[in-house]
Amino acid sequence: MNEFVEQLKNEFKERLISVGLHNVGVTSFINKNGVFIVLDRVEPEDLLAIKRIYKKFKKTYSTPLVVNERFFKDAADVFCMEMLEFKENGEILYGKNVLEDIDVNDENLRRQIEFELRSKLLNLKGAFIDLPLERRIVDNIAYRSMYNFLLILRNLLRLKGKLINDATLIEVFEETFGVSLEAFKILRDSEKLPFERLLEVFKGYLREVEQLVEISDKILS
Repeated sequence: MNEFVEQLKNEFKERLISVGLHNVGVTSFINKNGVFIVLDRVEPEDLLAIKRIYKKFKKTYSTPLVVNERFFKDAADVFCMEMLEFKENGEILYGKNVLEDIDVNDENLRRQIEFELRSKLLNLKGAFIDLPLERRIVDNIAYRSMYNFLLILRNLLRLKGKLINDATLIEVFEETFGVSLEAFKILRDSEKLPFERLLEVFKGYLREVEQLVEISDKILS
């Protein structure tokens, strides 16, 4: 990472305001560390320059989030869960701490949780109907959606006064709300499953997401 930061500093000089990591907390066990880059402004030419630098580090870090300095504060009313994740689990590697002033309103958080749960459940159902039931596709749908649902679990617990920062998140959620999330735990703990087993787990995953919608109806109303 030091080499990555040094190349960014050489490219952008005083225009580089901050570089940091995200997804270093509760979700890091299923997602490689992401990188955020804060510039004074973001032009298409800047993205091309970052693309050239990032190419060498592509196997280590996910696609960089490239923003201006106001992004984190301005986005806190619509990307509430993500901004809280940045603030609580982000790590500044270089420059100004652009995360410390993030402020999330509880009512905005409630709205986002409800929207994300319902829209993602509809997307999962649509994908199950529309896409071929092939291993690569089911793998992709299930594992890619886990990050978003773990964020939702974390923030439903937040609204109950609990903040979980480690991989016990699912177990704490089960205990708090009196539900079973076996499919969630299998997907969390198993990188590869036989396809027939994966399909059965995915069916259970859909049922468990339905449970999350029911839980959210009770505590968000």
